[in-house]
Amino acid sequence: MNLEMGSVLYIDLSCNRISGTPDLGLADESFLSSIQYLNISHNSLSGELFAHDGMPYLDNLEVFDASNNQLEGNLPSFTFVVSLRILRLACNQLTGLLPEALLKESSMMLSELDLSQNKLEGPIGIITSVTLQKLNLSSNKLYGPLPLRVGHCSIIDLSNNTLSGNFSRIRYWGNYVEVVQLSTNSLGGMLPNETSQFLRLTALKVSNNSLEGFLPPILGTYPELEEIDLSLNQLSGFVLPSFFTSTKLINLNLSNNKFSGSIPILFQPPNNPLVSAENFSLVFLDLSHNNLSGTLPSNMSRLHNLAYLNLCNNQLEGTIPDDLPDELRVLNVSFNNLSGVVPESLKQFPDSAFHPGNTMLVFPHSQSSPKDTSNLGLREHRLHKKSATRIALIACLVAGGFVMAFVAIIIYYKVHHEKERTSKQNEAMSITQESTFTSNTEAPDRNLGALPPAQRGSSDDARNIHPVGKKPIDPGPFELGKNEEGTSTPMSILSPSNPSSSKSYQFENPGSLKVSSPDKLVGDLHIFDGSLVLTVEELSCAPAEVIGRSCHGTLYKATLDSGHELAIKWLREGITKGKKELAREIKKLGTIKHPNLVSVQGYYLGPKEHEKLIISNYMNAQSLDIYLQETDKRNLHPLSLDERLRVAVEVARCLHFLHDEKAIPHGNLKSTNILLETPNRNVLLTDYSLHRILTAAGTAEQLLNAGALGYRPPEFSRSSKPCPSLTSDVYAFGVVLLELLTGRNSGEIVSGIPGVVDLTDWVRFLAEQDRSNQCFDRSIMDRHNGERQSKILDEMLKVALRCILPASDRPDMKTVFGDLSTIR
Repeated sequence: MNLEMGSVLYIDLSCNRISGTPDLGLADESFLSSIQYLNISHNSLSGELFAHDGMPYLDNLEVFDASNNQLEGNLPSFTFVVSLRILRLACNQLTGLLPEALLKESSMMLSELDLSQNKLEGPIGIITSVTLQKLNLSSNKLYGPLPLRVGHCSIIDLSNNTLSGNFSRIRYWGNYVEVVQLSTNSLGGMLPNETSQFLRLTALKVSNNSLEGFLPPILGTYPELEEIDLSLNQLSGFVLPSFFTSTKLINLNLSNNKFSGSIPILFQPPNNPLVSAENFSLVFLDLSHNNLSGTLPSNMSRLHNLAYLNLCNNQLEGTIPDDLPDELRVLNVSFNNLSGVVPESLKQFPDSAFHPGNTMLVFPHSQSSPKDTSNLGLREHRLHKKSATRIALIACLVAGGFVMAFVAIIIYYKVHHEKERTSKQNEAMSITQESTFTSNTEAPDRNLGALPPAQRGSSDDARNIHPVGKKPIDPGPFELGKNEEGTSTPMSILSPSNPSSSKSYQFENPGSLKVSSPDKLVGDLHIFDGSLVLTVEELSCAPAEVIGRSCHGTLYKATLDSGHELAIKWLREGITKGKKELAREIKKLGTIKHPNLVSVQGYYLGPKEHEKLIISNYMNAQSLDIYLQETDKRNLHPLSLDERLRVAVEVARCLHFLHDEKAIPHGNLKSTNILLETPNRNVLLTDYSLHRILTAAGTAEQLLNAGALGYRPPEFSRSSKPCPSLTSDVYAFGVVLLELLTGRNSGEIVSGIPGVVDLTDWVRFLAEQDRSNQCFDRSIMDRHNGERQSKILDEMLKVALRCILPASDRPDMKTVFGDLSTIR
């Protein structure tokens, strides 16, 4: 981008498709010095900022926005841009250390700094700037403790980094602070009981850290506090009553902690006599996944504005109050010990709001409950009146039982006497059979009958297990037990096994197992989703089937007692990071939710190195690879052109979300990791961002696997330490697009043309020869011959070819998603 114009003050080139590098240094000095506002955000600019050192001439620049591009390299310090007030460089690929000059008191006038979603590293020093008010450094690789001072900052977002140390350092942050966002870090320690007055604090978000201890009473005294999110920590003690008498607090999330005691909605009169219960402001309340006990407060109805209430997975008991707030739109009290009849006012909520759990809780007018509470008394009265009749009936039954027992004894002795007559004749035959059985069991038995009764299944069921992806690339550390026909058989997900043995099934007497066995249940199980309740015991006993293997390990389908099905990925030994870092990264992945993602539900870490499991919901789906390669074999209906376009759009939508909202690549995109859920073929992506939990060797193996399958970008072959990135995702998506268009496998050699090796080479060759119509899948060409269909194919091919360009020329996923969404 080379700007050569007259003297201008205001330049806005945002939201275009401008590519190249921002070579502002090539422009005239007088032109640069006149610019006050420059916005080049949401384009496809790459390279370094101010590669030709034009920055010293931007004397009057006040606002500079280059966010949502592909800029890379170290971040300049902007020392000479003395008039700069707003600097936005979010969603790029900037690396290196955070320049201290941007946070220090100096001649700069900087009031807003947004460097989120980059790759900046290093610690955050003390912030002494007196002009900086908004600071966003989220989603980087910053580490070290929290800054001891934050100057005059009012909004501070340091979330999604690797900051550590004691959270209590915020007590020095002063009274200018309004919003504190520190979620998804590694902060520990306790909430400080002695802090600044925080007279302006409106939001405190410190979820997904390692905070512990009690809630300090001072937390309920901050006068402007509207939102508190301390979920996913290790906090304990009691919930503060002051939370429920606040006239400011709107959102309160204390879920996934260790709080105990009752819900303290006491409504003690506030200090201000003019404040009534109608002024209580709470709208969102989540106390799920704690150890709360007692009953639901009857005066919860006075929380007139409450719209969201989640109390699941506690130990609450008693009945549900009749008059919960009228504004309530979301309710979950499942997995408690509540009883009685669900109030009529709550009948609009589904059964999942109350069950599982709460076995003594029933719906009004249901078959298992009386129609109203008056009928309860009536039923008791009737039962009392009929008690005499029941006693007489029982006496008759007992007498009849004695008669039947006497008859049975006579029959038994007659049959037994008859058997004794033939027992000696069969004795030799029985001994022979027993000897034969003993001899057979000394060899490894792979029949289904060798499994305990709870795990037996028909061989027909075993044959119908469909793998999620392609044929396994590596066997992984755990093999599935097989019967004589080689078909898979159910087994326990945590059953003791030898990695080199094909025999793997749970024992009938767990009490006799060795200490080293996973069935001793000494590991840690963490579940993120409040709707899923699972214990280590239930997981270890769940029948499981192998449904796939990959470079990451073995994938199981486990069925719980409730019938709920889970996908369990047992990670290979030696490819993952240490347990502490692994747990932190999986927690981060668990916070990522999207309609097109199979989200992580939890994880299990056992005492041994190889006992690392990732838990997700099992999806009744086939992979895109199967729909493109094995429709005839699997008796599946082929994908139409419109369905292929929809798959491309939905995958692009999900990648756009991961890239632009979460600033992380998928890292392992391929057609086997794209599922089409039955019956509507909803698009789901699996195995996202697993490179974050892998060692360098594990990442290298994943990339090697991607290369063998044709998804690895060419620039990785020139890098000594390649790592999944946003641009490599774009390349892999381009390959998936080509698979959708051609119906071919990305890794196969599709032509004998010199220089043409794989699918991308072949399609490029045909496109350069103006013969691109020869590469399209014949199954869609035969069914779709119209002008509209030809246009769709051509437009999709153009997008695919741009995605497999060299890294610096590729579009971002936002652009790709926008382009595909406009195809009609």
